[in-house]
Amino acid sequence: MKPESIAEQTLYNTVRLETLDGGSGTGFFFNFEIDGKSILMLVTNKHVVNNNPNETMRFELHLMGDDHGDSGENYLVTYQTQWLFHPTHDLCATFTKPLFDEVYRRTGKRVFCRINEENLICDEEHLKELDALESVLMVGYPRGLWDEIHNYPLFRKGFTASHPGYDFNERSIGVVDMACFPGSSGSPIFILDQNGYTDKKGTHYIGKSRFILLGVLFQGPTIGVNGDISVVDVPTQQRAIVQSRMMMNLGYYIKSYEFLAFKPMLKKFIDGE
Repeated sequence: MKPESIAEQTLYNTVRLETLDGGSGTGFFFNFEIDGKSILMLVTNKHVVNNNPNETMRFELHLMGDDHGDSGENYLVTYQTQWLFHPTHDLCATFTKPLFDEVYRRTGKRVFCRINEENLICDEEHLKELDALESVLMVGYPRGLWDEIHNYPLFRKGFTASHPGYDFNERSIGVVDMACFPGSSGSPIFILDQNGYTDKKGTHYIGKSRFILLGVLFQGPTIGVNGDISVVDVPTQQRAIVQSRMMMNLGYYIKSYEFLAFKPMLKKFIDGE
């Protein structure tokens, strides 16, 4: 495939991360701009990598064909790497250039992916320009499910459950109304309008596209059989045990402007400090 629409592009933005102990989650590619250089990283949650900065992960990468599209070939890697941990939130990231270079050395083919850029991030001021109720798209691997033949993720649609421009009880946290299951941790959440949209002032943008990286799923509230509610990290594993709690079809996400907290750490790496 040569992806054409924005939705098709997002099929190549994520990877299904699997730990050696059988847990699974979602990671996605993101470019950081540092001193005029693009630094490609793989981003996920700390708890997806078992809160271990040296966790080894397995995932499959698409390989590029002669036409510079998806060749249809997937390459399974086991990546032992160092994860940079966000100073305050459940986020981590690792460098992908060494991995991509090694895949090319072994296969003679480049990795085929699509990358989120910093211009997809809304700062706090611009988030307030969004409406309280926006349609959202989450891309990932709920319960570890994915298209195993084509190595594609699954799409989930929902809505913002809290106003994107205002924090939900904690700094940089928002809520979405959609089904969130084990394996969805680390999934990017987008606002995607491909055929026009209407802003909160009622202005219609006919035929105009809008693509915003709203944030990353990391937690969800659960409800017990006795009706009590608690908030837990979206788990990475399915376990054959009796469950007395269930998800509430709500998910908590970390707002994407928190990604920018990685930039001082990346600059130190580049400068050799």
